Amino acid sequence: MVITWLCLLGGTRSRECAVYLCGMSLKKLGGETIVYGFSNILGRMLNFVLVTYFITRLMPAEEYGIVGGLMFYTALLIAVLVFRMDTVVFRYASRDEFSASAVFRKAQRVVTVSVISVFGLTLLFAPQLADLLEYPDRVVYVQLVIFTVAFDALSAVPLARLRLEQRAWFFVFVNLGNVLANIVLIYLLLYVWRWNAGYVSEHWGFIYNADYQVGYYLLCIALASAFRFVLLLVDGLRRHGGKTGATPSLSTILTYSLPLTVVGVAGIINFLIAPELIKFWHGGSGTESLRYAGYFNAATKLAVFLNLFITAYNYAAEPFFFRQAGNKVESADRQIYADAARAYSIVATLASAGILLFLPWLELFIDEEERAGLYVLPILLAANFFFGLYSNLSVAYKLTDKTLYGGAMASVGSLIVIGGGIFFIPEYGITAMAWAMLTCFIVMCFLAWLVSRKFFPVNYPWGRIAIYASLACLAVYWGDVAQGAMAVRGAIFVALLAVFGLMEWRWIRRTF
Repeated sequence: MVITWLCLLGGTRSRECAVYLCGMSLKKLGGETIVYGFSNILGRMLNFVLVTYFITRLMPAEEYGIVGGLMFYTALLIAVLVFRMDTVVFRYASRDEFSASAVFRKAQRVVTVSVISVFGLTLLFAPQLADLLEYPDRVVYVQLVIFTVAFDALSAVPLARLRLEQRAWFFVFVNLGNVLANIVLIYLLLYVWRWNAGYVSEHWGFIYNADYQVGYYLLCIALASAFRFVLLLVDGLRRHGGKTGATPSLSTILTYSLPLTVVGVAGIINFLIAPELIKFWHGGSGTESLRYAGYFNAATKLAVFLNLFITAYNYAAEPFFFRQAGNKVESADRQIYADAARAYSIVATLASAGILLFLPWLELFIDEEERAGLYVLPILLAANFFFGLYSNLSVAYKLTDKTLYGGAMASVGSLIVIGGGIFFIPEYGITAMAWAMLTCFIVMCFLAWLVSRKFFPVNYPWGRIAIYASLACLAVYWGDVAQGAMAVRGAIFVALLAVFGLMEWRWIRRTF
């Protein structure tokens, strides 16, 4: 970045040098996104095609609603226990005055202490927690969630270390190992054991209980998480065991991470609380409410294709942005951040349009009963799109250590999601929940933009982004109006790709 800054100070040829270096940086981001994207796309596609297809047909909608609710509490606890030590790693391990290995170890110690402190306590009160969640006869569900939380929380800092070290392929190996282990275990427990229950019971003494299918599913997730943690632990001890060096003080770390923890917890609430709000506020019997929670959960699964890119992009973008800024935030080349947002918007709008245009084919991966809630999918895709924009804008408070703003913005978003759900779900059902999520992320984007203008001004291409979104909406509208075969929808999508290519070909060649 210093070289880029010097080039900018020197005349036309120097500015050409700066543009070249900016392009090289974005090529690096693009390359990392592709690698992370490979692991996420392959892993999630395997999970979606092999697991979601299987689980939605194996479990009634109400049981699938239980799974969605428990995944919310799993993610919420992980966000609390990790205490955003992954972002602490990006912030301080990339600075010259600190030892990266020492920062890794210190961050992991913080997470380990928090996990040990909470793990025993939650296991002790698992029966009471099951009563609170309205699963009084399913204490084992809570216990399995606690084990999954512990292993996933302990894996957060090692995974962040791999991203900062740019060891993307080992990251791919570890996460694909987790996914494959999960898939193998699910088929062994929920398929092989289920259909050979008599043989297994007679020769091994294990009795299959069809009423505990959710429990078997949660057991598979817990064991796969443990497998991933062991791989990361061995790698961390081999590479960084015993190394020492300078680190920021614990108070400095916690001051930086506390507001980000609020951001993480609020983010989980904003994304995953919907099934629980539907369960408690939809009205009707408990089984009916869980069924509608399952419908909503199935719709979010179909948004997985857009989430794949957003997740892959964020995996690469966050450590990339910290590395680019380094110790000199004031002199960071802001154009890189604007171009990154532009690239994200192109791919995200194309992905959203593709999901909706090919929905008649994609919905076949979900059981017919769960398709009843797919009418909220366009709203959920829009919400996911704005969340990705927010991830770009949030770099302002992370790089400038204004993390209190991030906590405040995320809290406002949570109030919108929870308030919208409580007040409007009884009358408008799951549609209210989808609109609450969309409103939440639009408001958070606007607030993040205000913070960015104040502390880290970037000339984001808002006009271009609006054009991308408008063209994608127009293509989806034509696809719905045509009501044609998949070939017609495919032709519309190809035409959309061609229009985007004509619009941005020069910029793409210059930048990437």
